[in-house]
This record gives sequence, structure tokens and C-alpha cells, in this order.
Amino acid sequence: MALLSVVLLQTSHAQDQMELGKSVYMQLCVACHQPTGMGLPPVFPPLTQTDYVSGSPERFAAMILKGVIGPITVKGMTYNNVMPPQEALLTDEKIAAAITYVRGSFGNTSAAVPPDVVKATRAKFLERKTSWTEADLKAWPGAEAAK
Repeated sequence: MALLSVVLLQTSHAQDQMELGKSVYMQLCVACHQPTGMGLPPVFPPLTQTDYVSGSPERFAAMILKGVIGPITVKGMTYNNVMPPQEALLTDEKIAAAITYVRGSFGNTSAAVPPDVVKATRAKFLERKTSWTEADLKAWPGAEAAK
């Protein structure tokens, strides 16, 4: 019976995280990335089945925390716009929930991301004052393994 309680608790937590993530996404991300996660070519990139979504959770968190600037190629199309940093606006819990929602929606099937990953990423890049570029993101440790 204890195992069943743990499974139900984990399932309930995952559902709560997805609901919070959807709420965050619909408030902040939807205008650019759209309700379908398909983005607005050639202005805003899709979040559907991309290495940036399914790859390193730390890299995805860093992108949300510090933002992304300049040209970036996603699924063979180049986008040249700015994703503003969200580190001052969103808590670690909300960023983790948004990442979890995106990684589990729009045809994506990647694992949930706990707030601890975002917290550690925030601390690691606390002193960084600039947004990420495509070169930064492609040089991310493990980025090649995600392909």
C-alpha cells in the first residue's frame, strides 16, 4: 500500500507541475511560440521535437533564465529575434514547470525537470549578464549527444 501511495503522490505532483507549466506557458510563451508550440516562422522558432527542448534540461533552463539573442537555426530554418530573459520574472518552480510542460507537450516526450535543476542553473550563471547565442548553445556540454 505504501508503494501505491508514493506512485499516486508522484503522479499528482507531475500533474500539478504540468498544470502550472501550462499556465506559465499560456501567460508568457504563447504569444511567440503559439498554442501549438509551432512558433511563427520565420520570426519565432518552434518548440516541437527540437534538440533545444529534448536535450539538456540545464541548457533549456539557461535559455529561459538568460534569454536568447541573434540568429538561431531550428529544424533547418533560421530565426533572428530576441527571447527575453525571464530570470527576474519567474521562480525556479515556474521555470521548471514550464520546461516540463513543453518537454511533455506538442509531440515532445522528454522527462520532467525538477526545480532543483533550474535553481542550480540559476546559481551557476548568476554573474552572466548577456543572453545566449546559438554558438553558446551549440557549444553546451552534451549538445552533440542530444542530436
